[in-house]
Amino acid sequence: MGVGMIHKCGKEMESAIFEYIGNDYSKCLYLYLNLIKYGADSDVIRVYVQEENSEIKAVLLLYFSCLHVYTKDCSELDASGIISLAVENHCSMIYCKADIAEKIYGKMAESLKNRVIITQGWVAQIKDVDKKCEMMPIPAQNDDFEQIVNLIYEDEDIGKSYKLADLAQQLRERNQQKYARNYVIKHDGEVIAHACTNAELSKIAVVAELLVKPEYRRRGYASAIWRYLCSELLSEGKEVYSFYYSEESRNLHKKIGFFEVCEWKKIVIV
Repeated sequence: MGVGMIHKCGKEMESAIFEYIGNDYSKCLYLYLNLIKYGADSDVIRVYVQEENSEIKAVLLLYFSCLHVYTKDCSELDASGIISLAVENHCSMIYCKADIAEKIYGKMAESLKNRVIITQGWVAQIKDVDKKCEMMPIPAQNDDFEQIVNLIYEDEDIGKSYKLADLAQQLRERNQQKYARNYVIKHDGEVIAHACTNAELSKIAVVAELLVKPEYRRRGYASAIWRYLCSELLSEGKEVYSFYYSEESRNLHKKIGFFEVCEWKKIVIV
């Protein structure tokens, strides 16, 4: 059976997309939350579906320079079409479950593969925090965002996934729109630790960008700010999820109370 065509869609497809995703939203959190937040007719995102015989086979969402991909069945995925879409839109990242990423990468031309870095990760959820936070992080103020952006961008793992201008714009917009909350720990006015929600709606939140300045690491700041943020979200009745990409981060998450939902991969195009 041949794969269906990928085409841009608008609000008329939203209900069908949500029905296709169903309760599987933990496998495409940013796609799902961005679609709810902005809507398919928004100028902020672009939404695409791969259809065959009027049935959805995959959903794609373009947000800034990141392409989010979801399918129930990898065997039905038009990987070549997804690659073309990513290249045409100058994407710096393709974000999806591990099996989807492997299929997309397998269809890439060698010239593109030479520009790609694939990072293995996991999606995890937390329902109970192991213990109360012993420090008191504070909400980030407008003056803190330049430091936060630099802290994220200088991180060896997280920073390479973003374009600096996009990152600064995304952080400010999300915070102003109450789509995200940012917390910091400061020392003498300097931001030494940061954590935030990267997407947040009434019932679901994704915590992200957990960072500590190198000279302040291994002093408990990361676990403290993470416990505080997760506890606050859970107390509001939200489902709380996180993405992570290293064994060190994996161990920290498990210690605090996270359990893994699925394997994840990000394809970064440099």
